[in-house]
Amino acid sequence: MFRKLLFAFLFTAAIAGVAQEPQSPVSGSSASSMQPLTLDDVVREVITSNPAIAGARNTVEAQRRRVVQAGALPDPSLTVSWMGDPVPFKTMSMDPSSYRGLTVMQMFPLGGKRELRREMARKEVGASEADQLATVRRLTAEARAAFYEYFYNDKALGITNRNKARLNQIADISEARYKVGKAMQQDVLRAQVEVSMLLQRSVALEQQRQIAAARLNTLMGRPMDAPLPPAAEVQKDALPDLSVLAPAAEANDPMLKREQSMVDRNKVAITMARKEYVPDLSAGYMYQQRSMMPDMHGLQFTINLPIFYKSKQREAIAQAKQELSAAERSREARHLELSYELKQMYAMAVSADKMLDLYDEAIIPQAELALRSAQSSYSVGTVDFLTVVTNFSTIHGYQIDYYRQLADYEIALARIEALTGDLTQVISKEAK
Repeated sequence: MFRKLLFAFLFTAAIAGVAQEPQSPVSGSSASSMQPLTLDDVVREVITSNPAIAGARNTVEAQRRRVVQAGALPDPSLTVSWMGDPVPFKTMSMDPSSYRGLTVMQMFPLGGKRELRREMARKEVGASEADQLATVRRLTAEARAAFYEYFYNDKALGITNRNKARLNQIADISEARYKVGKAMQQDVLRAQVEVSMLLQRSVALEQQRQIAAARLNTLMGRPMDAPLPPAAEVQKDALPDLSVLAPAAEANDPMLKREQSMVDRNKVAITMARKEYVPDLSAGYMYQQRSMMPDMHGLQFTINLPIFYKSKQREAIAQAKQELSAAERSREARHLELSYELKQMYAMAVSADKMLDLYDEAIIPQAELALRSAQSSYSVGTVDFLTVVTNFSTIHGYQIDYYRQLADYEIALARIEALTGDLTQVISKEAK
């Protein structure tokens, strides 16, 4: 009788840890003295250390330098000449028409072309700034997704390793019961099979955890094999309504802003192409030094004649119109793509949110009750060992699925935020 009670006590103790798992999510599998890795730390390091973001910043600065260049005057020209003697700069002393001359010319674009070129360059800066913002949003969204993958694998690995230890205890108890004739050999074998399956799963999860860690390190500009502490606990963020997210995406999507900048730039380009019909003015100063004669000074004014307008100016206008049309179509395409991406991510977030509630409020509590019931029935011999092990495996799967849904929910929110901007501000506006 005493032995039977002892087996029941040990069996209950081994099972209890599994049943309590959802209410007390545990930290990562690899206990470490390092501070947990937080999402804010990851995003901060990605923004400061990722070379792609630094490159996008350099591109914007380079484009800004083009604004001043675009409005600058063309370089003046300097002409040095002489007449009369083939020897350079030598004049014929007896010939009054022989001279040494110097001419300086400067062209002045007319019709406001310089300001139009500056305006086109400013629009291109706007497009580059939107590209830079898109790069930051994309990489931070990827970093957040990698962090949540890392968090999930950390949790799943921890749960699997702990349940494997508890299942080992159950297997030992079953083996002890078998040795005294209180259990069948198949109970022992079944427990050992379950332990092997958890071992297989822990190997796969460890591999996925290493891949997620390598991705995080890459995005943070670190060596891929740099050590990372366990991920900090994740608190579920709020999901605004789609009716609030849609206008926020329309207003804040960086790629839509880029396309709008290119449309604006090409409108200016059409005006610029039309201005090319206006001739440019070149003004020059001439100086001639003559032998035995007074020096001469003069001015020169020149305009270009756009007589080849059919093959140049007219074609340039047609080209600019086509480029404007292409930019407008690209903006429409981005508008449609934006709507699709937002709805896709929103549907994923809503689905994961519902699954989280389901796991939290129904599936896991019910699975816990089923496991406890099976354990109690097994203690009095009304159910077999297979029923207990099956319930054990089921609740183990639900615990891991809970964190999978939590990670998927946060990944979907991260990708939504890449389209709408900071969701905290979106929620704040919604509250007002």
